[in-house]
Parts: sequence; structure tokens; C-alpha cells
Amino acid sequence: MPANDRPWDKKSRNDDDDDDRPRRRNRDDDDDDAEEARERPRRRPREEDDDDDYEHDHPRGRQKPKPSNGLAVAGLILGILSPFTCGLASIPAIICSLLALGKPTGRGMAIAGLLLGGLGAIVGVVGGYFGFRGYEGARDRMKDQNNMKQIGLAFHSQHDSTGRMVAPFAQDTRVGINRELSFRVGLLPYIEQEHLYRQFDTAQAWDSPKNRPLSNTAISTYTSPYGAERASTQTPYRVFYGGGALFDEKGGPVRFAEVTDGLSNTIMFVHAAEQVPWAEPRELLYNPNGPLPQLWSKDMPGTHVVLADGSVRFVRKTVSERTLRSLITKSGGEFVGGDW
Repeated sequence: MPANDRPWDKKSRNDDDDDDRPRRRNRDDDDDDAEEARERPRRRPREEDDDDDYEHDHPRGRQKPKPSNGLAVAGLILGILSPFTCGLASIPAIICSLLALGKPTGRGMAIAGLLLGGLGAIVGVVGGYFGFRGYEGARDRMKDQNNMKQIGLAFHSQHDSTGRMVAPFAQDTRVGINRELSFRVGLLPYIEQEHLYRQFDTAQAWDSPKNRPLSNTAISTYTSPYGAERASTQTPYRVFYGGGALFDEKGGPVRFAEVTDGLSNTIMFVHAAEQVPWAEPRELLYNPNGPLPQLWSKDMPGTHVVLADGSVRFVRKTVSERTLRSLITKSGGEFVGGDW
């Protein structure tokens, strides 16, 4: 028998063939593999790995940080700044905060920015109101000083051209002093109102049929700027007369040489509390032994005065009566106190 046909060799070949063929798995083996797969931990997706990292860094929970609300942050910052910018940052703060309220995050900051923005707006309105009132007050004070300086210069121009000043009455070259006409009429040519002055009859009273229409003419230089929206026929600019003041009861002319107390220590005229028609000769009669004329308005801390040298000074209510009386007289030789 050939060696290749030996029975044991055939059996060996059959065994080799059986080893090469896939063998059928036993059902019990499949059950074991399925049980092992269930027990084996599965690989998590990358997203879950990221959650594990966040959980490792944030032991309180596995929730991801939410994105910040930039509008809320901007509204809060602008709201904090708005009270310090007179309300300029209030509107942007309110707008940013309102828009931020629609976002899922930052509602607390948005509400805080909204409240601070509203507070800043209130501060801006109140500050603007008082700032405007302060501006108006400063503007009125400057206008008052300017009016009084022009009148003071008019007195000096009258003195330079005629060698004397005339008050409290006007002077007529035909009849002398007219006690029914104010010195302010006589100063009209020196405040650029010569055309109006030439129409007056300086021999008649201020309210005569001839002069009344002229007396009703509004003069800006004679009008108080406080509370006045336009020129008026009323004026607070009045002189002291009598009792040793710069001008006497008779209305005689005054020369600077007669002011022995010094031009800078003698009051020429004042801004009085009571206003009168500018053409009416109603001035402040001074009595050394009586009460002083009313100078102070209730809502003002003091008043302006013009001295005989033409300078304008602000006199506060706190000035002593003694100092004020020494300034009214022109040759009393009184000592001017340190409160002046």
C-alpha cells in the first residue's frame, strides 16, 4: 500500500480539514459572551468625557458654565457711572439693562443697572435744574452789575461835562431844579437815550400829559434783571438823599470835591428792595436818627451798591448798621467797619 494512501494519514488530513473549518458556537458560549459584554464598562462619548473633566474641576455639579451676559455687565457699569456723569450715562444704562432682561442669564445685573440708571437720570435732572438756576442767578447778577456800572458812568460823564452831578431831581435850564422829575431823566443823554430826553418837557412833572407817554417807555438800563423777561418802566436803582447823604433834599448839584469821606467810601446809589417808575422822583430819604430805608429783598442775601468812584460792590445783609450809615454820608468822618 502506498505511503500516501495510508489510513492514518487520511485521518490526519481529515483532522486538519476539520481544524480549518469554522466551528459552530455553542449557544451557551453566546450567552456567556453577552453577559460579559453587559458587565464590561462601555467607552463614553467625548462629550461625556468633557463632563467628567468639568465634574473633576467643579465638584459641586456637572452642569456646564453658562455664557455671560455682556449687555447686563455693560448696563451695570453704565448705571454705576450715571450718577457721577450728571445722568449722561443713564440712557445707555437703561437701554442695555432692558435688552439684557431678555437674555437667560444676568438678570440680577440687568435689574441693578436699570435701577442705577434711573437713579442717575434723577440726579441728572435735579442737578441740571439747580445748575440752570445757578446759571440764571449768575447771569442776573452780572446784568445787574452792568446796569449799575452804566448809571455810575453816566453820573461821572455828567460831572465831567457840567462840573457837577444832579440828583435826586432833574434839572431844567429854564426853571432850575424840577422836583417833579427824576434824576434818571437827566441822565438819559449819558446812557445813549438822548433822543428820548429831548422829547421830555423838563419843566413839567413826570406824569403830566406831555411826559407820561415818555415815562411809560421801557429803559433796559433802568430795569432790574431779577425776574424780568423784558425791559420795564419800573426801576430799583435809587439814590439816598438828605441827612448828610451824597445828595441833599433840595436837589442841589454835587461836586466830587465835596465828598470828604472819600469817593470809595461813599454810596452814590443802590439797588433797593422797592421798585418805582423810573421817571418818578421817589428816592430813599435818609434820616440819621431814624430807621434805614429798606434795601434787602427777602430772597436775596444782599444787594449791589455803586460808590461815588463808580465801582460796584455787593453788600451782604450781615453788614452792620453802623458801617452802612458811615457809607451813606459823604462828609461825616465816620470809621468804616471791617465788615465792609
